[in-house]
Amino acid sequence: MEDSYKQANSLLSDIILNYRTVIAFGPKNVDMILERYAALLVVPREAGIKKAHISGLFFGYSQGIRFVFIALVFYVAAVFIKRYDLDE
Repeated sequence: MEDSYKQANSLLSDIILNYRTVIAFGPKNVDMILERYAALLVVPREAGIKKAHISGLFFGYSQGIRFVFIALVFYVAAVFIKRYDLDE
């Protein structure tokens, strides 16, 4: 993934430094260069999406456990109140 970023940054740097030459190639070649740049970023994008899904799964799990624990505490409190007749 890091190699893809290095290649994409290198290509973008060359395009920016030599923008007059790139424009002189014509719109068809400019589109080809931009497609190549987009293709270099496909692998990091897919890796980022995968990482986001995994992070979301663990975040959802942590939030779910927190609320399940709170529900358990309320349930135990309700059982104690009912069992020891503390609802007065």
